[in-house]
Amino acid sequence: VALLTAMASLESKREFIVAETGTLKFGEVVARLPRLTGVFADMGLAPRARVVLATDDDLALATIFIALLRNGITAVVLNPEVRATELARLVDAADPAALILDSRLLERLLPEHRARLPILRIDAAAPGDAYPAILNTARVGEPPRSIDPESTAYILFTSGTTSRPKGVEITHRGLFAQMGTFLRQYGFDRRTRLMNLLPLHHTDGLTQGVVVAAVAGAVLLRPMRVRINLIGDFVNACHDLKATHLVTVPSLLALMLGLGERYEDALRSPWFRFVISTAAYLDAGLWQRFEEAFGVRVVNVYGLTETVCETTYCGPDDASRRLGTIGKPVDADARIVDESGVELPAGSTGELTVRGPHVMKGYFRLPDETAEVLRDGWLHTGDLATVDAEGFYRIVGRRKDVIISAGINVYPEDVNAVLRTVPGIVDAATIGLADERWGEVVVCGIVAQPGREPSEQQIASHFLAQASPEKLPREFHFFTDLPRGPAGKVVKAELRRLIEERRAAARHTSAGGSIRDRVFQEAARAFKCRAEDLSAESNPRTTPGWSSLAHVEFLMALEVEFSINLQPDEIMRIDTVGDALALVERRLA
Repeated sequence: VALLTAMASLESKREFIVAETGTLKFGEVVARLPRLTGVFADMGLAPRARVVLATDDDLALATIFIALLRNGITAVVLNPEVRATELARLVDAADPAALILDSRLLERLLPEHRARLPILRIDAAAPGDAYPAILNTARVGEPPRSIDPESTAYILFTSGTTSRPKGVEITHRGLFAQMGTFLRQYGFDRRTRLMNLLPLHHTDGLTQGVVVAAVAGAVLLRPMRVRINLIGDFVNACHDLKATHLVTVPSLLALMLGLGERYEDALRSPWFRFVISTAAYLDAGLWQRFEEAFGVRVVNVYGLTETVCETTYCGPDDASRRLGTIGKPVDADARIVDESGVELPAGSTGELTVRGPHVMKGYFRLPDETAEVLRDGWLHTGDLATVDAEGFYRIVGRRKDVIISAGINVYPEDVNAVLRTVPGIVDAATIGLADERWGEVVVCGIVAQPGREPSEQQIASHFLAQASPEKLPREFHFFTDLPRGPAGKVVKAELRRLIEERRAAARHTSAGGSIRDRVFQEAARAFKCRAEDLSAESNPRTTPGWSSLAHVEFLMALEVEFSINLQPDEIMRIDTVGDALALVERRLA
């Protein structure tokens, strides 16, 4: 209630979000709230009802999410790129009272979902009963006078492909406790112009973007989608749009650093304050090199979806800053414990546990999983850490089974579950391997039926039909059997050793043939498809396996294959396979 009151007090034409598709003003959100309240009522929604929300329209998501918050309705925010199988599992797990989806997602719904659930389509081009056109005829509703602070504000799933997706429940009290910490720690206010391109179906984009900008009366800048060939444009946009802060992940900092000296003055302006690095481990060397090159301070933070967003802060103040650490807890408690839950002395390595008002309510309808991580008020993070005598925490490893690649959580069992449905695959085990640019990359060991071994292209095609592109493994290694212990569990340390030995022993062999054939072959390897399925016009929008990670792999493979070094300006001009071919031909000429 206080949030909308504060938003209504702002000048109505004040910018709230500057996005790729347009600008949303604070006054527009406030004006749409009563009619969205009427729409929700007509859909039969009452406080505490759950609604699945999935759209790639940032402005629509922000408006609808805030309206759901104000009405006490729980928003279950999903990835708009979710595949049909994954969507069905997540909708079933959420057990919602209604769906609010992009028009293109409707065809991915199961018939029973379409038949039994009220649906509001999001389609800016559609008239009538789709959002936003429906607001023209919707009745004005009256939101509740107050919201129970212990009710669930939103649910974000930390996994989705397995049969038991884990939905993190965050209360209104927890969400706004985190907002208070953000404002105090970062000094966000109405002068803040926050550049944050992280996905809005992740907490780092949603809470440290949309919600905190609304609370602070700040401007959220989302002028483009992150794409490798647009990194230079993104850095320029930070300057041109007068961003005061940048929220991003270590992999993007590495890409920015690789642009070279021409871009290093983009953040050296009187209005820019600092960078916030979140969602993944920040290498101390990258951290220091970035600060020296761009002349700005990087604030390194640590948190989980289970803690709304952040718990420890290394900066921006000097007292909490120590390079190579995650800083100190703010508005929260932390401690290092052994396997029995006994607190360990400073300097010991153990599991990091945290507690505070921002810690999740639990995993939705998963009491056993909740009890496993929430014990006596402490959240067991699964991360191994140390704390020194001065109270600085440092992450040294991970006990829980999750891979963090470019700031995205990838759960090995999610990957394995899909791989085991591929015809010909008998077994699969997934691990993360350290990578300087991405933190970790997803790699799989596979056992296939003799004579029925699927190709990498067949595996990728099957995988991308069921799971999101960021979960697609970058490497597949075939074995006659996976290393297992006495209890039958895969010994991941041994699997990692075997795969790393293969990588070390591998020698690059030329594909032979013409320059065109060799470029197309490297593209096929990187994008997990057949070379004959590619054309000069193939690009990230038409090639399912062409992710940011695959894009970088493609360019690195070209450098090795043709013994060339690509420059930042050249890399940014590559948007199609044809662009890459033309560049290689020019360099070889």
